[in-house]
Amino acid sequence: MNIVKASIHFQKSSRVLTVKVPSFVLRTSVFVRVVLVIGFILFVVQMLSTTVYDGALNHAFSSRQKLNKELSQIQSTVDYISNTSKDFFSAEKMLHAKLGLPLPDEASRNLSTGGHIALDVQLLRNTSPVFERTAQMHEDVWRIFGKIQNNEKSFDALTKYIDQNRSVLRYIPSISPTSGRYASAFGPRIHPVTGEIGKMHQGIDIANDRWTPVYAPADGVIEISQLSSSFGNFIVLNHGNGIKTRYGHLQLSAVTPGQFIHRYQILGYMGNTGRSVGPHLHYEVWLNNRPVNPLPYILPNDYVVD
Repeated sequence: MNIVKASIHFQKSSRVLTVKVPSFVLRTSVFVRVVLVIGFILFVVQMLSTTVYDGALNHAFSSRQKLNKELSQIQSTVDYISNTSKDFFSAEKMLHAKLGLPLPDEASRNLSTGGHIALDVQLLRNTSPVFERTAQMHEDVWRIFGKIQNNEKSFDALTKYIDQNRSVLRYIPSISPTSGRYASAFGPRIHPVTGEIGKMHQGIDIANDRWTPVYAPADGVIEISQLSSSFGNFIVLNHGNGIKTRYGHLQLSAVTPGQFIHRYQILGYMGNTGRSVGPHLHYEVWLNNRPVNPLPYILPNDYVVD
């Protein structure tokens, strides 16, 4: 066995230590050093890889959060458009009913608003929540567009009818005569002053503060503007074609008999005159000399046939 002598000199001393070491030990130490160097290099590579991976992961997470926020904003817009279109279709349906036109066909309106989904697209949607969400929003948008497109003929027909009958529609009540809370409905009730049970209430009551403006719901001519023992300051507006509207308990009348009135013109102001228990407007609609429910003559969301 080969022996290697190694001398160790101590600093600031004359002592010398001689050590005999087998040669294979020195060769082994070189191997250990190589292993340590390689291990250090691998450690540095691992640290760099981890840092880069964490950075990429954080960037991807931030991008995902930003994308989710943008998708949520888009979804809110789609929901708003969907709800608005539903309100529009409901208003259109009410206009058809009010004008005596055939109601829109719901089945035809919903035609061509769906479609076949390819298998590869379906697989991608099932494995990617983001893709599924965007695909669903895309379908919702096209569904709304399809409904509007399929209903285009109905829109055109309604618009054409209104244009042709604009002069007549000016005289049909179509807005609420005032703002406030609906306090009493049309039909039998217990009279709030006399207590009479089953007394027919020939209109609706809209309650609000005294001096709230009362507007004409359509064009017409003032037939009556006088003080009544039961209705206080009382107005009757004749719209022609057998339609009249009546207004009771006004604080003040702003019109005179024979005066021509336009829709939205102020007739007077809400009050508490006559047999009344609080400030409100008593509003009636008469058709061919009999009272009818005024609510069908009030279009929703401030729409007006003009």
